[in-house]
Amino acid sequence: MANEFIGIEALTTIAEKVGTQIFMGPAYVAPDLISRLKIKVISGVQYKQVETVLIRKGGITRRKVVGQPNVNNIGFLQSRPLIAKLSWTVVKGNTDQFVETNFGVHATGDYPISTAQTEAIMKTYAEDLTANLFFGEIDNDQVEEKKWLSLYDGFHKCIANDVDAGLISKEAGNLIECDAIEAPTSGTDTSAFDTYMEVYGKLHPALRQQPNIYCYCSIQTGINIADAYTNKKHGNMSVQYQGNGDWKVPETQNVTVVPTDAFGKGDLLVFTVAENFQYGVDSENNQTNVRVKVGSDEDLSDILFQIQSIQGTRLLNPTASCFAKTNGTIANALISGDYQKTKVVVTLPASGEGSVKVNGTAYTEPVEFAENTTLTLTAENGSKTFKQWSTGETTATITKNAKGNYMVFTPIFE
Repeated sequence: MANEFIGIEALTTIAEKVGTQIFMGPAYVAPDLISRLKIKVISGVQYKQVETVLIRKGGITRRKVVGQPNVNNIGFLQSRPLIAKLSWTVVKGNTDQFVETNFGVHATGDYPISTAQTEAIMKTYAEDLTANLFFGEIDNDQVEEKKWLSLYDGFHKCIANDVDAGLISKEAGNLIECDAIEAPTSGTDTSAFDTYMEVYGKLHPALRQQPNIYCYCSIQTGINIADAYTNKKHGNMSVQYQGNGDWKVPETQNVTVVPTDAFGKGDLLVFTVAENFQYGVDSENNQTNVRVKVGSDEDLSDILFQIQSIQGTRLLNPTASCFAKTNGTIANALISGDYQKTKVVVTLPASGEGSVKVNGTAYTEPVEFAENTTLTLTAENGSKTFKQWSTGETTATITKNAKGNYMVFTPIFE
């Protein structure tokens, strides 16, 4: 019946249908990014998938001399694992959200409004998986502030592991030292582009000969290099933008520069070939699922979605013929959702009239707190006397529970 809860059976069917897309994480919420970065998405990964890469030896061919056989080792095999980890969350909705209007359902029997609501609720899960794509690190689970970036090891952690193992190094030719790539200081400053070209010149010849190379960088670094290029050409020539933010320059037509916030903020450059970065999802494991429950201890009308899936990343081939990085810096630039912490804002009175302490610390600027943190706000008299809070409470000390995006309090002194 219209305007009534569609029922647990119908909602479970919807959730399972939507879940097959949500589980793909970045491939679902950021397909354009996956395409731009030429990341290979693999399904069916069950906790660990190992691919063997043949590291070939070159320069082994000689002129043939009868009676002098030329026998060489072709190279060595290297196992490249993709480690997948199980992640999960519980998201709460309400039966009031899962009703169909008087217009009814589609002719196919679908529930369009409930499907849209379910997708909106579950989308945060996919966004959280996406945030870990480059900056996930399993060890972050030990740090409360970083647990949201501990779902699986992201690409930067994979690279760091190979650096620690000596697979990426100056000696191996895939770790290139360079100057900082900073914004041009004048209309004649070309140093950012000069540095970029210097790095390109240090790439392994086999990598430079690849028909398609992708240079990952932060958006600001991409702007710095592009602006410096314009300076170098005195405005007579600019970079060739591809329409999606990617760009090329005539000097390196086989290199597509891909600036994105997903890569981070900083001046690190990474050069790689297509599908060398891989994201795997165990879409077939029975632990990858979404379950729906009606009712909770707080409210019998609550709808609880338990979502869980298994995923991970891999840098397939770190050798200099397929990959190189600079010694630049990089830091996370993304946040999933609209907010993650409560930001407490206090409207302070004129100087000297009074002050406020939040959890015992003098308030001077907005303060962030994790959800459900107990907040104690205390108004202290100055040249004027405390009267009440903007909430209507008249006690100088009030206690609140942190929840929501912003919590604004104004102490009134007279």
